[in-house]
Amino acid sequence: MTQGNQQQGQQQQAQGQQQQQGQQQQSPAQMLARALSEIRRVQNMLELNYPDQTEAIRMQREAGDLIWQIIQAMRRQQQQQ
Repeated sequence: MTQGNQQQGQQQQAQGQQQQQGQQQQSPAQMLARALSEIRRVQNMLELNYPDQTEAIRMQREAGDLIWQIIQAMRRQQQQQ
C-alpha cells in the first residue's frame, strides 16, 4: 500500500468514526425521524415503481405511521416535563 493510499484509508476511517459519533449523539426522536424518512422514501419508491405491490406499500405505510405516533408521543412527553 502506498503512503497516499494509506493516508486516504486513515482519513476515511476517521470520517467513519466521526459519523458514528454523530449518530450516537442523536436523540432517540432524531433517530426515529431518520428511520421514518427512510421508510417514506421506500414507500414512495414502491408506489411509483411497483404500484402492484400493495401489501408491501401497506406495510411501509403502517410502519411509518407507527414511528410517527411514537415520535409524537415522545414530543408530548418532553413538553410535559
